[in-house]
Amino acid sequence: MICTCIAQCDFETCRQTLATCEMAEIRLDTVPCTPAQIVQLFGQAKVPLVATFRPNGVTDAARFEALKTAVNAGAAYVDIETGAPYLAALMQEARKAKCKVILSYHDFERTPDNGELQRIIAQMRALQPGLLKIATCARTAADAGRILSLYKTEKNLLAFCMGKEGQASRTESCSLGAPFIYAAPDHGVATADGQLTVSQIKHIFSKHNS
Repeated sequence: MICTCIAQCDFETCRQTLATCEMAEIRLDTVPCTPAQIVQLFGQAKVPLVATFRPNGVTDAARFEALKTAVNAGAAYVDIETGAPYLAALMQEARKAKCKVILSYHDFERTPDNGELQRIIAQMRALQPGLLKIATCARTAADAGRILSLYKTEKNLLAFCMGKEGQASRTESCSLGAPFIYAAPDHGVATADGQLTVSQIKHIFSKHNS
């Protein structure tokens, strides 16, 4: 399944883009919404939605309230960073609302070695999230291979690399067990370095299946 990342747009554009998606992540840090608009987006969605609010000059309290509103409105998933101060409280809200938690770890500079990755995963697993998301920056093909090797032992995993060297890991992750792949809208903006568009991913998948 392709999860379209909707970002850097207004509420109406977000709503219109949703009509073309099979699944979507709404980046609430760059899609300004009132609480009522959040309820409308997540409560009326006909496809699974991921609620995400990255640190972006907004208070943690405001982020928590926006994500809690999305969770209780009907979000299928909520993405919470490992270091978020409201992690425990929001996970509790998500469990009550039967919303799956994507516990996410990002490294925008490098890819940790195997030992460090295993320690990170163990700490994340201890919190019992629905999905683990590991996104690191690949500087070499070996970095991407190290991330993809996690699928040999881990389940309920979203693991891939950012950057040019990691681009192929995004599509390869699907064949290894990732439940979905993040993509930029064809006429929108990418939310991470190396992110492919929906059309590019469909083209790659069609070539592999032909």
